[in-house]
Amino acid sequence: MMNIALVGCGKVSGYGHLPAIQASQEWELVGIADTDPARLEEVRAKYGVAFAVADYRKLLDMPGLDALVVATHLDTHCRITTDALEKGIHVLCKKPMAANIDECQQMVNAAREYNRMLVVNFNTRCGPVYRRIKQFIDNGEIGKVRVVRIIYNWSCHQWKPLQRMETFMAGGGPLLDSAVHFFDGVRWYTGQEFVRIDANGLFLPPYDNPQHGIASCLLDGGAIALVEAGWTYTKNTKDEGSFYQISVIGDDGTLEHDTTTGILRIWTASETRQEIMQDTGKHFEITYRAFAESIEQGEYGDLASGYDGLKATEASFAALASTKKAHSQ
Repeated sequence: MMNIALVGCGKVSGYGHLPAIQASQEWELVGIADTDPARLEEVRAKYGVAFAVADYRKLLDMPGLDALVVATHLDTHCRITTDALEKGIHVLCKKPMAANIDECQQMVNAAREYNRMLVVNFNTRCGPVYRRIKQFIDNGEIGKVRVVRIIYNWSCHQWKPLQRMETFMAGGGPLLDSAVHFFDGVRWYTGQEFVRIDANGLFLPPYDNPQHGIASCLLDGGAIALVEAGWTYTKNTKDEGSFYQISVIGDDGTLEHDTTTGILRIWTASETRQEIMQDTGKHFEITYRAFAESIEQGEYGDLASGYDGLKATEASFAALASTKKAHSQ
């Protein structure tokens, strides 16, 4: 087993990172850090972690530490990640990658300079539907990809307390926090880079960022894409709902999945069929298994590298800027 430590014991770590590490056959959790003393003690006691500190830099001096999970606020990602990489420690950083593109580039440069893995946790890549679609594409069963369409509509019921919603909206809203997954998915499916992104957003008070955005994208190989992400779905309704759909159109076939039906529809030159594939989990356990494999093999596999994270974040910021430009006209 390899030794791993985690910085940031908040909500996502509580339901995702920590349980996945605890259940893992590849990792031993040897240290945690958090600036909230009560939360730090709660996690230390729950997971039996011997080394729990407020200052993450003390984790980096632990002998035999192989990897660090950065699950902190966005504006701290760059500093913690580069400090860890400089110490020769591999990093799994939560998305979005950093607060701006310059910081993303600093992180990529550090991973290259110190020859360590920097994985950005686009955990969508580890989901069975995402992987199944990629398998069809890689096998050439739908030909060259021409169109990718990803829609992710989510209710606001889960944003409680209100301060959590305010924090996420101040940080960019759904076009940064959610859509960054799907800009990465577009690159992953097409193998192409964005050359133009035009977007419109729904701006609702009191926020300066859109709560719903739709981006139209052109890529350098001629493919086009639509990425839609919003947190207004079933807002102010009795029950919360969500809608998540992926469509990929190629020269020789089409793939489509949505979480409402849980069906992957497959049209190719040789067959038309359906596969039942419900995919609503976060897949942290698959991510951590893949992270261990990436370190052992020295390659990223299906995981997103720091460069992948940079390009997806760049696209998210471009979409966000486009919405603001359109909104101001």
